[in-house]
Amino acid sequence: MLDKASIKNLYESPQNLKGVGPKTTKLFEKICGKRLIDLILTIPKKYKKKKYIEEISESHIKKEIVIKAFVIKHLPQFNTKMPYRILCKCNNQEIELVFFRGYKKYLNQILPIGQTRIISGKLEKFSNKYQIVHPESISFIEDLPYVHGLVAVYSLTRGLNITFYRKTIKQVLQNIPKIPEWIENEILENHKWKAWKDSILAIHRPKNINKNEIVKLRERLAFDEALAHQIRLLVLKEKIKEKESNKIKINHIGKQRIVEKLRFSLTDSQKKVLSEIEKDLEKKHPMQRLLQGDVGSGKTIVALISIISVAKKNYQTALMAPTEILALQHFNYFKNLIDDKNIKIVLLTSKIKEKEKILNQIENGKAHIIIGTHAIFQSKIKYKNLAYVIIDEQHRFGVNQKFELVSKGKNPHILTMTATPIPRTLALTMYGNMSISKITESPKNRKKIETISVSKKEIPKIISRLKDIVENNYNAFWICPLIEESEKLNLIAAEKRFNLLKKIFGDKIGLIHGKMDIEKKKVIIEDFKKKKIQILVSTTIIEVGIDVPSAKLIIIEESDRFGLSQLHQLRGRVGRSNVQSMCILLYNDNLTDIGKERIKVIKKHNDGFYIAEEDLKIRGFGEILGTRQTGYQLFKILDPFYDSKIFELASKEAEKIIKKRNKFSKEKKNIINNYLKIYNNHSSLKYISIT
Repeated sequence: MLDKASIKNLYESPQNLKGVGPKTTKLFEKICGKRLIDLILTIPKKYKKKKYIEEISESHIKKEIVIKAFVIKHLPQFNTKMPYRILCKCNNQEIELVFFRGYKKYLNQILPIGQTRIISGKLEKFSNKYQIVHPESISFIEDLPYVHGLVAVYSLTRGLNITFYRKTIKQVLQNIPKIPEWIENEILENHKWKAWKDSILAIHRPKNINKNEIVKLRERLAFDEALAHQIRLLVLKEKIKEKESNKIKINHIGKQRIVEKLRFSLTDSQKKVLSEIEKDLEKKHPMQRLLQGDVGSGKTIVALISIISVAKKNYQTALMAPTEILALQHFNYFKNLIDDKNIKIVLLTSKIKEKEKILNQIENGKAHIIIGTHAIFQSKIKYKNLAYVIIDEQHRFGVNQKFELVSKGKNPHILTMTATPIPRTLALTMYGNMSISKITESPKNRKKIETISVSKKEIPKIISRLKDIVENNYNAFWICPLIEESEKLNLIAAEKRFNLLKKIFGDKIGLIHGKMDIEKKKVIIEDFKKKKIQILVSTTIIEVGIDVPSAKLIIIEESDRFGLSQLHQLRGRVGRSNVQSMCILLYNDNLTDIGKERIKVIKKHNDGFYIAEEDLKIRGFGEILGTRQTGYQLFKILDPFYDSKIFELASKEAEKIIKKRNKFSKEKKNIINNYLKIYNNHSSLKYISIT
């Protein structure tokens, strides 16, 4: 029987656990999610054997050990470049704990003089002294059971230590109910998989490091995730078919007026995709379509042409872009091409002027095309008759953000666009309930972008190239790196580079970053297009959203820090005319193997789909599609790229379940729905069940 009360406890907050307060709860939410079940579904990344020793000896050098250390004194630090050292004793043997860039106040708190602590780390010997450099963990004596033996290692965030994390996991594991299986016995036996509860317990607390056994445990739990996901997609697909939306008859006259104003002819691929979208708009059920197109392939004009028919019927379209720069570019592009005075286009961002006036125009229906960032789905914004939603660079938005925008209308048609090519495996995984269109051709007369890699030592030679750019009246970008996902550090890097280049190029150089207000961004972009500014130093905010045909050079600093797909997107800021363009990848000489591989691939290939596949291999599923959003990763265990066979099996089983569900008993349906809830990381999907 299904123990509903015990299962319900798994959906509670970690704040109900012993020792977990509001601050710690937020940290758990950041890496796992809001529920206790999310905590135990976030499995260890590896396992270590830690030996507890009472006396240190030469035989332990270079080994992972756990000791009781009595803190004798904090040794003087003569300058900040020296490591911070703390002298301790393990029985009668002296040992130093060494911290590079150690914070004295913090270290005094966690290692107070006269106190004993449990220290875990690798034993070293330097200048005839035993040392542990940067201990892996520093714990109280009562925490010893969680530090030694065969221990699980988890991905953490600042503010959480591994010992406390293990203690918390143990609390949750002690209260897991036995849930009846939803997987057929035949599948479990064929794959030699354990029961769900046994798998969860064993993967967090294995008896020994048996690689094959751990692989089997992970496989089992990955299959559960895949099965839950596929069932949800199939149910969503059914629900969409049941809904009715506004049928949009194509306005061929309005469409033709836009096409005639273009400076180029649509490619056959663009025409094909546009036809697919138009056929969907004319149906009574809401369109659910993903439009893929490589950088510069012309997705925006396809979207614009499809919008005209909606506006002509006096319905509203909302176009959501991930950055103010991209929203601004779409707004200017649409204003230039749509000359119908009866169609009102508005730009709405968090920092826009005349916001109240625009909100009134949206509510009373006078605004037909609403372009903006996440500001366009906020609660106070009311649409009169939203019939069409377009989400540009869709992977940059969370599931909840998309649902909040869509809920503003009555079953609106939905078109999501991406310039990050998605491999087939991932497209089926992420968008199994959507139709997929691809723009496979690039505009004619485009030349392949020459891509080279250059050591940072060669920057003086790059300066010479920039001088040629300025003298010949072209444009160039200089991109500064995103360091440790910190906008603040990113900003410092950009400003530093800007100040150095300004000494050489004076007023011909400009700076743009995310902290600027939109009015200032407008001026800088306009000056760049008019060539008042010819070199633009930027953070990664220009990855999407700036289309300057005269830009023929992009320099990407610390290029090995970027993912392949991001490098490909950045490179796509140039090569937008028939002029030969170049991308220079700057790197430091201490390149990692992954950094070398990225640079090698991006230099050799221009095919976005191939690059996306390679990026997937290097970075993993969650990161390439931006699904590793705080607390709401799409998958915690499953990687559809590496687990393709498991995913295919789950797809077949999901189809069987949906076909047979009407014949299931009430108990069986409840069991399946409980697993769907267990593997529901997105609160926006919480009401989806097989019933």
